[in-house]
Amino acid sequence: MTDTMIQEIIEIYSWISAGFLMIFITAIGVFYQKKFGVRTFYYFYFIPIIVLLIAAFNLFSSYHTLLSESIELIGSGSSFLASYFLYRKMLGVK
Repeated sequence: MTDTMIQEIIEIYSWISAGFLMIFITAIGVFYQKKFGVRTFYYFYFIPIIVLLIAAFNLFSSYHTLLSESIELIGSGSSFLASYFLYRKMLGVK
């Protein structure tokens, strides 16, 4: 195994893990909306999940191209914004 192959496996694993983490955050948003009646717009959290999984599968075909880097940036940025929005909703920050 070469170093590049190990690095690629670790990157794919990390993007898939980030997708599963967003699934967990979506479940928290669903629970919070049902339990406390505060609209969390949890259905928008599926967008970062899909983009993060696309980023992981895109690494199989093209490694470090502009397209794959852009997809990774969009996925990580949208997951951060969704998580931050849920955090602010749960703490009651206006």
